[in-house]
Amino acid sequence: MPVPWSTYRQHVQSFWRYFYSAQTRYDVHSPFLSKWVEAVLEDRRDFYIFDEAEIIRHYWLNYVQQEIDFTTDHGAGSRAGQGGVRSVKDIVRTSAVDPETARRLFRIAHFHQPKTILELGTNLGMSALYLQAACKYDHFITIEGHPALANLAKASFERAKKPLPDLRIGTFADLLPKALNDLKQVDLAWIDGDHRYEPTIRYFEQLLPYLTESSVVIIGDIHWSEEMSKAWKVLQNHKRVTLSVDLYHLGVLFFRPQQLQSEHFTLIPQRYKPWRLGFF
Repeated sequence: MPVPWSTYRQHVQSFWRYFYSAQTRYDVHSPFLSKWVEAVLEDRRDFYIFDEAEIIRHYWLNYVQQEIDFTTDHGAGSRAGQGGVRSVKDIVRTSAVDPETARRLFRIAHFHQPKTILELGTNLGMSALYLQAACKYDHFITIEGHPALANLAKASFERAKKPLPDLRIGTFADLLPKALNDLKQVDLAWIDGDHRYEPTIRYFEQLLPYLTESSVVIIGDIHWSEEMSKAWKVLQNHKRVTLSVDLYHLGVLFFRPQQLQSEHFTLIPQRYKPWRLGFF
């Protein structure tokens, strides 16, 4: 299915709104957030998993002709629209987390060192590969609604010679309650499988009893649609959220009681706005 022109226009407009309003590390004064920004946005070191995971991405992009039937879809589709049958190459190109975003996920997990990880939306396993390599976790549950995609994720981990996380196949609505009960506590949650307003809010509400003051919740594609932008605003202003960071492709939520007054930041690496030194 071709992507409507209105969708492209919405994405372009949302990006320029983000870029115009984005601040840099020079606008951040909280010691915690300053350290976080340096580790997540400004650290440009390469880690071994970066090359290894991108080899897997290259394999799916170039050597596999398999197609997957999406006649029945448990989510809202991909960023490129949803057709009945899509090639694996198209899925990787339009639905899998891109390399820069994957690196940010890695750096977030590396900074927080979560013991428990929950991922909603395994896709081909690219983000799981990055998250797994970032920390020494005790339990990592990832849920994928489409059996064929789950099998491709398994193949990604086999090709990478990495242990497969606890991969569960089924709808988020069906599997999330048990996953939360099994984890007992969620240190890091990555929600990237159902880009609609109501489900996003519902999954967050289900997570809340399992979050601690050091937990971090990451929402994917917060500017993907008007629905997701609306959901992001609601989550930012939730009474449990004390700090939020808009990174355009990712929205990050914190629950730190040390944050006496809630704050919301839109941030970009300083190299993309070299003229901004915090004075304007």
